[in-house]
Amino acid sequence: MPTSTQELQSFQQYAAARIQNGGAKLELDELLEEWKHLNSSSQNLQQDALAVKASLRDFERGETGVPAESVIAELKAKYNLTAES
Repeated sequence: MPTSTQELQSFQQYAAARIQNGGAKLELDELLEEWKHLNSSSQNLQQDALAVKASLRDFERGETGVPAESVIAELKAKYNLTAES
């Protein structure tokens, strides 16, 4: 979803207040993650929880997915990339 001016202003206000109230030691990406967590909709949180539960069920059944090396090799082959790319 594209970022709206309202979202940007909301984050800016949150970050400024947070920095003044003890968040000065946080990195910008940490502030953004906090803001996103506080402003995420209950539907998004519910979808995330369901996705995590599904992944845990898969893991318990022994389905551990595809190794990252295999995915990387497949993408390199698909897009004709070399080791230097």
